[in-house]
Amino acid sequence: MTEIRLSGLIAPSFRRLHKELKAEKFDEIWLKGGRGSTKSTFVSIQIILGLLKDSEANAVVTRRYQNELRDTVYGQFEWTIAKMGLGNYFKFQVAPMQIIYIPTGQKIVFKAADNPLKMKSINLGRGYIKYAWFEEVDQFA
Repeated sequence: MTEIRLSGLIAPSFRRLHKELKAEKFDEIWLKGGRGSTKSTFVSIQIILGLLKDSEANAVVTRRYQNELRDTVYGQFEWTIAKMGLGNYFKFQVAPMQIIYIPTGQKIVFKAADNPLKMKSINLGRGYIKYAWFEEVDQFA
């Protein structure tokens, strides 16, 4: 596996939180910040690291509207995985929209909240949902 240097990927403003998450000090985090604050980059890195650490972990990433998934959070994971040098270990699918960690079959599943019927069942194949990311959570109100 590729050696990952996180110091070049994680913004200084998130390094302390990264250490706290690595020590498993939190079950839940809420990140606030404006455009360009690197929140999405940080969250995607943490989810990838979490999947690598726990072979039963999976993630569900949600946005309010389906048409926003591919160019935002899905694209963020494409970028993150490439920057981490892990592209050969992941399979990217758009129908259904998911990213699969090839060695274990773990998934990052992308869902939209604009059609609740499509949210009812998520087939992971193995493991459990350890990470749930609600991007632009203010849009869910």
